[in-house]
Amino acid sequence: MKIFGLIFIILFLNCSHAVLNQEMSYFEFEMNGENYQILSVNSPDKGEAFNQLIGRDFIAVDYKQDQNIDKVMVGDPEKISEYLKIYKYGIQKAIEKGKLKEKENINSYSNSMNMKFYNVVTYIPAVGKPYNEFIYVEAFAVRRVIKALDRNADGELDIVTSGIYELDKLQNEYFNFLKSGIERNQIAQTEGMYLVIPKE
Repeated sequence: MKIFGLIFIILFLNCSHAVLNQEMSYFEFEMNGENYQILSVNSPDKGEAFNQLIGRDFIAVDYKQDQNIDKVMVGDPEKISEYLKIYKYGIQKAIEKGKLKEKENINSYSNSMNMKFYNVVTYIPAVGKPYNEFIYVEAFAVRRVIKALDRNADGELDIVTSGIYELDKLQNEYFNFLKSGIERNQIAQTEGMYLVIPKE
Protein backbone atom coordinates (compact mmCIF):
# COMPACT_ATOMS: atom_id res chain seq x y z
CA MET A 1 0.00 0.00 0.00
CA LYS A 2 1.34 3.42 -0.89
CA ILE A 3 1.93 5.92 1.86
CA PHE A 4 1.35 9.56 1.12
CA GLY A 5 1.38 12.73 3.10
CA LEU A 6 -0.87 15.73 3.22
CA ILE A 7 0.12 18.45 0.81
CA PHE A 8 0.39 21.87 2.45
CA ILE A 9 0.50 24.57 -0.20
CA ILE A 10 0.86 28.09 1.13
CA LEU A 11 0.29 31.47 -0.44
CA PHE A 12 0.81 34.34 1.97
CA LEU A 13 -1.73 37.10 1.54
CA ASN A 14 0.43 40.13 2.23
CA CYS A 15 2.97 41.77 -0.07
CA SER A 16 2.18 39.59 -3.07
CA HIS A 17 2.47 40.52 -6.72
CA ALA A 18 2.33 38.82 -10.11
CA VAL A 19 5.04 38.95 -12.76
CA LEU A 20 4.51 36.92 -15.94
CA ASN A 21 1.71 34.99 -14.22
CA GLN A 22 3.99 34.24 -11.29
CA GLU A 23 2.89 34.81 -7.71
CA MET A 24 5.56 35.69 -5.15
CA SER A 25 4.45 36.20 -1.57
CA TYR A 26 6.29 36.39 1.71
CA PHE A 27 5.73 36.32 5.44
CA GLU A 28 8.15 37.73 8.01
CA PHE A 29 8.38 36.44 11.57
CA GLU A 30 10.66 36.43 14.60
CA MET A 31 11.94 33.45 16.57
CA ASN A 32 14.33 33.66 19.53
CA GLY A 33 15.28 37.22 18.66
CA GLU A 34 16.12 36.43 15.02
CA ASN A 35 14.13 37.59 11.99
CA TYR A 36 13.18 35.19 9.21
CA GLN A 37 11.19 35.26 6.01
CA ILE A 38 9.23 32.59 4.12
CA LEU A 39 9.02 33.31 0.41
CA SER A 40 6.40 31.43 -1.62
CA VAL A 41 6.74 31.25 -5.42
CA ASN A 42 3.98 29.84 -7.63
CA SER A 43 4.22 29.89 -11.44
CA PRO A 44 1.12 28.24 -13.00
CA ASP A 45 2.49 28.61 -16.53
CA LYS A 46 5.69 26.77 -15.73
CA GLY A 47 4.15 24.37 -13.23
CA GLU A 48 6.60 25.55 -10.58
CA ALA A 49 5.82 26.01 -6.92
CA PHE A 50 8.22 26.15 -3.99
CA ASN A 51 8.88 27.89 -0.68
CA GLN A 52 12.11 29.36 0.63
CA LEU A 53 12.99 29.91 4.28
CA ILE A 54 15.43 32.81 4.45
CA GLY A 55 17.53 33.55 7.52
CA ARG A 56 20.44 35.87 8.26
CA ASP A 57 23.00 33.33 7.01
CA PHE A 58 21.01 30.61 5.24
CA ILE A 59 18.39 29.83 2.59
CA ALA A 60 16.49 26.51 2.71
CA VAL A 61 13.98 25.29 0.12
CA ASP A 62 10.73 23.31 0.36
CA TYR A 63 10.25 22.22 -3.26
CA LYS A 64 6.95 20.37 -2.68
CA GLN A 65 5.40 22.96 -0.35
CA ASP A 66 4.66 20.11 2.08
CA GLN A 67 6.21 21.61 5.25
CA ASN A 68 9.52 19.79 4.76
CA ILE A 69 12.93 21.24 3.94
CA ASP A 70 14.31 19.49 0.86
CA LYS A 71 17.59 21.34 0.32
CA VAL A 72 19.84 23.90 1.95
CA MET A 73 20.86 26.33 -0.78
CA VAL A 74 22.99 28.59 1.44
CA GLY A 75 24.21 27.72 4.91
CA ASP A 76 25.14 24.53 6.76
CA PRO A 77 23.42 21.35 5.43
CA GLU A 78 24.05 19.74 8.83
CA LYS A 79 21.58 22.22 10.36
CA ILE A 80 18.63 21.12 8.21
CA SER A 81 16.69 19.87 11.26
CA GLU A 82 17.18 23.26 12.93
CA TYR A 83 15.98 25.05 9.80
CA LEU A 84 12.95 22.76 9.66
CA LYS A 85 11.94 23.75 13.22
CA ILE A 86 12.17 27.42 12.24
CA TYR A 87 10.14 26.76 9.07
CA LYS A 88 7.32 24.98 10.89
CA TYR A 89 7.26 27.71 13.55
CA GLY A 90 6.93 30.34 10.83
CA ILE A 91 4.06 28.51 9.14
CA GLN A 92 2.26 28.23 12.48
CA LYS A 93 2.70 31.96 13.09
CA ALA A 94 1.29 32.68 9.62
CA ILE A 95 -1.78 30.58 10.44
CA GLU A 96 -2.28 32.38 13.76
CA LYS A 97 -2.05 35.80 12.10
CA GLY A 98 -4.44 34.86 9.31
CA LYS A 99 -1.75 35.37 6.67
CA LEU A 100 -2.19 31.96 5.15
CA LYS A 101 -4.31 31.06 2.17
CA GLU A 102 -5.05 27.36 2.27
CA LYS A 103 -5.44 25.15 -0.76
CA GLU A 104 -6.92 21.68 -0.83
CA ASN A 105 -5.19 18.78 -2.47
CA ILE A 106 -7.76 16.92 -4.59
CA ASN A 107 -7.51 13.31 -5.80
CA SER A 108 -10.16 11.56 -7.90
CA TYR A 109 -10.92 7.98 -8.90
CA SER A 110 -13.72 7.03 -11.31
CA ASN A 111 -15.00 3.95 -13.13
CA SER A 112 -18.14 2.79 -14.92
CA MET A 113 -19.98 -0.50 -15.27
CA ASN A 114 -23.45 -1.70 -16.24
CA MET A 115 -24.69 1.75 -17.31
CA LYS A 116 -23.54 3.22 -14.00
CA PHE A 117 -20.76 5.76 -13.44
CA TYR A 118 -18.93 6.13 -10.11
CA ASN A 119 -16.54 8.80 -8.91
CA VAL A 120 -14.91 9.33 -5.52
CA VAL A 121 -13.10 12.60 -4.90
CA THR A 122 -10.87 12.94 -1.84
CA TYR A 123 -10.32 16.48 -0.59
CA ILE A 124 -7.30 16.98 1.67
CA PRO A 125 -7.35 20.47 3.22
CA ALA A 126 -4.12 22.15 4.28
CA VAL A 127 -5.71 22.39 7.73
CA GLY A 128 -8.34 19.89 8.84
CA LYS A 129 -9.27 16.30 8.11
CA PRO A 130 -9.80 14.74 4.66
CA TYR A 131 -13.31 14.13 3.34
CA ASN A 132 -14.84 12.42 0.31
CA GLU A 133 -17.47 13.34 -2.24
CA PHE A 134 -19.25 10.45 -3.97
CA ILE A 135 -20.77 11.03 -7.41
CA TYR A 136 -23.10 8.33 -8.71
CA VAL A 137 -24.70 8.43 -12.15
CA GLU A 138 -27.33 6.09 -13.59
CA ALA A 139 -27.60 6.26 -17.38
CA PHE A 140 -30.70 4.20 -18.02
CA ALA A 141 -33.92 5.54 -19.64
CA VAL A 142 -33.68 8.60 -17.40
CA ARG A 143 -30.20 9.81 -16.53
CA ARG A 144 -29.78 10.96 -12.97
CA VAL A 145 -26.79 12.29 -11.08
CA ILE A 146 -26.49 11.91 -7.32
CA LYS A 147 -23.86 13.55 -5.12
CA ALA A 148 -23.18 12.82 -1.46
CA LEU A 149 -20.59 13.64 1.20
CA ASP A 150 -18.58 11.38 3.47
CA ARG A 151 -17.45 14.09 5.89
CA ASN A 152 -14.95 11.92 7.76
CA ALA A 153 -13.77 9.78 4.79
CA ASP A 154 -14.66 6.80 6.97
CA GLY A 155 -16.72 4.96 4.36
CA GLU A 156 -20.06 6.22 5.71
CA LEU A 157 -22.05 8.75 3.68
CA ASP A 158 -23.47 11.56 5.79
CA ILE A 159 -25.73 13.48 3.43
CA VAL A 160 -27.01 13.57 -0.15
CA THR A 161 -26.08 17.02 -1.51
CA SER A 162 -27.58 16.78 -5.01
CA GLY A 163 -30.34 14.65 -6.49
CA ILE A 164 -32.77 12.26 -4.81
CA TYR A 165 -31.72 8.78 -3.71
CA GLU A 166 -32.24 6.63 -0.63
CA LEU A 167 -29.16 7.06 1.53
CA ASP A 168 -28.88 3.40 2.54
CA LYS A 169 -28.96 2.24 -1.10
CA LEU A 170 -26.46 4.90 -2.09
CA GLN A 171 -24.28 3.83 0.82
CA ASN A 172 -24.20 0.31 -0.58
CA GLU A 173 -23.07 1.58 -4.00
CA TYR A 174 -20.43 3.77 -2.34
CA PHE A 175 -18.96 1.08 -0.13
CA ASN A 176 -18.82 -1.48 -2.94
CA PHE A 177 -17.02 1.05 -5.12
CA LEU A 178 -14.54 1.79 -2.32
CA LYS A 179 -13.79 -1.93 -2.01
CA SER A 180 -13.26 -2.27 -5.76
CA GLY A 181 -10.97 0.76 -5.63
CA ILE A 182 -8.88 -0.89 -2.93
CA GLU A 183 -8.59 -4.05 -5.04
CA ARG A 184 -7.42 -1.95 -8.01
CA ASN A 185 -4.91 -0.07 -5.83
CA GLN A 186 -6.76 3.21 -6.48
CA ILE A 187 -8.02 3.74 -2.93
CA ALA A 188 -6.13 3.31 0.33
CA GLN A 189 -7.70 2.31 3.63
CA THR A 190 -5.58 3.90 6.33
CA GLU A 191 -6.23 5.02 9.90
CA GLY A 192 -9.95 4.32 9.50
CA MET A 193 -10.22 6.44 6.35
CA TYR A 194 -10.75 5.64 2.66
CA LEU A 195 -8.60 7.97 0.56
CA VAL A 196 -8.04 8.12 -3.18
CA ILE A 197 -4.36 7.45 -3.90
CA PRO A 198 -2.68 10.40 -5.67
CA LYS A 199 -1.64 9.82 -9.26
CA GLU A 200 2.11 9.77 -9.75
